[in-house]
Amino acid sequence: MQKNPLSIIMNPKSIVYLGGSNSLQTMGTAQLITLITGGYQGEIYPIHRKEKTVLGLKAYPSISSLDKPAELAVIVIPGKAIPGVLKECGEAGIHHAIIITAGYGEIGQKGASLQQELLAIARKYNIRFLGPNCIGIVNAPIGLNTTWFPNKYRAGKVGIISQSGSYVTQTLTYFEKLGLGLSQAISVGNQADIDMVDCLEYLGEDEQTRAIALYIEGIKRPPYRIHGRSRWDIQRFFPSSRHPESWKRHGAF
Repeated sequence: MQKNPLSIIMNPKSIVYLGGSNSLQTMGTAQLITLITGGYQGEIYPIHRKEKTVLGLKAYPSISSLDKPAELAVIVIPGKAIPGVLKECGEAGIHHAIIITAGYGEIGQKGASLQQELLAIARKYNIRFLGPNCIGIVNAPIGLNTTWFPNKYRAGKVGIISQSGSYVTQTLTYFEKLGLGLSQAISVGNQADIDMVDCLEYLGEDEQTRAIALYIEGIKRPPYRIHGRSRWDIQRFFPSSRHPESWKRHGAF
């Protein structure tokens, strides 16, 4: 059985980060600060063409200049540069990525074409990725947080999978108020590659997770595919009303 790509994405030993700088005004830098200060113990390699250091970390001018391949690339750069960066990742032996940047399938046909270009590159180089148009991930037990919300979330038993980035952040804030702990949170964005079912299968086998909160706007594979593959049964299923025709088509109602 093929290993779920989220096993590495959610537990990377090293991360190459594209989009951070020494300017505190950008979203990419805000997310890098969260990654650095969240308690993550793995290696972080910022990429910057001009700076020698970024936020106190040694910076590298390109992905190809890394001493060894990172296990995960976190990409928060303008969309036009991402195809080239994804190719660099593949050529450098990096096979897992999170693409935070928006402006793809969610904006219409032009964006959908750009998204297909990313997917074609990923397929060529055997890269599995979350996104685009997502806020990233949180793995509370290991202090990994690639979002722009710099909280250190208490480790617990509840996982989150969401197409909406704001749902993730709002739910985590609510967890804090209730005193609930988090196992892992995954923002899937446009599901260009890794989708909701991949995430359910991953968290369904996670020993730390005892309950999963879902926010689903649309699904690419029928929900019945997850039955029998893990120790979970779906007790409550509340799809977003945004695309009800999708759920009727896949038999969710």
